Amino acid sequence: MSLGRLRTLLGVPVTAARWWRRTTTAPLAEQYLLLVALPATLSFGWLLGVGDGLGFSLAADSLFADRRTLLTAFTANYIHVSGRHLVDNLLNFWVTLFGLYPLVSIAGWERQFRRLTVGYLLGVPFCIAWGTLATLGQVTNQLSVGFSGIVAAFLGSVPVMLVAAGSEVTDGEIDPAWSVVPFTGSLAVVFAAPSVWYFPVQPLLALSCLATGGLAGGLLWWLKPPAGVVATARSTPPDRQLAFLIGTTVFVFGVVGALVLVPRGTNVWGHLTGYVAGFLLPYLGYVIGPALQ
Repeated sequence: MSLGRLRTLLGVPVTAARWWRRTTTAPLAEQYLLLVALPATLSFGWLLGVGDGLGFSLAADSLFADRRTLLTAFTANYIHVSGRHLVDNLLNFWVTLFGLYPLVSIAGWERQFRRLTVGYLLGVPFCIAWGTLATLGQVTNQLSVGFSGIVAAFLGSVPVMLVAAGSEVTDGEIDPAWSVVPFTGSLAVVFAAPSVWYFPVQPLLALSCLATGGLAGGLLWWLKPPAGVVATARSTPPDRQLAFLIGTTVFVFGVVGALVLVPRGTNVWGHLTGYVAGFLLPYLGYVIGPALQ
């Protein structure tokens, strides 16, 4: 490798950090809490072994069977049984937020994102536990643990932030409601693509998601066809173009990595529940809700 290529390679992290500072408007305290303090807490919990006995048992009769079951439905999302499991989840978390935060800044959704983060961290764990129990609880009695379902929830907000940011740079020519199209399209791929045996191909669901996305797109086009989007995209500053490129890449590869090409033993149903909840919270709360008022 030539010296010039080596310098370029070593300079990538510095270039990425500078781009992050230019495009991200979140307070440093918020970034520290979410990107440093939370991962550190998960890591210390694994190192100290405080997660023993805090996993969510899929042998439970229901989410509300007793107080311990309800408690572990929450705590299970913040413990890990292996270092590799922890590292994988943290890397996915950092990559997802690396693509998400600039979109939040472009869209001007800083306050909404903070509220969503609280919902993802405090409320979505119970949705994940319910979805996991309703599906995998029928085939196994093992414990369910890990942060990946919450990471999937943040991933579910990416299509909303992508289109909301696009709406901002086009002066509202494309409505944030369009985010339902890539979301349902991704679900169609997930249900149509082969995964692990306990998450089989479901063609009817895939077709339903595809049809829903097509109908939603047709309705939105009929109500207000987006105009001038291509011209606006060409005139968008390079930093913002890169934000859209990275956000789209995180969305596509995040869905594939979390819901399609998964290793055996992955809680795909938990990922799916987190992903759907992660999309519905901003879509219903900040896109559909205001439109109906």
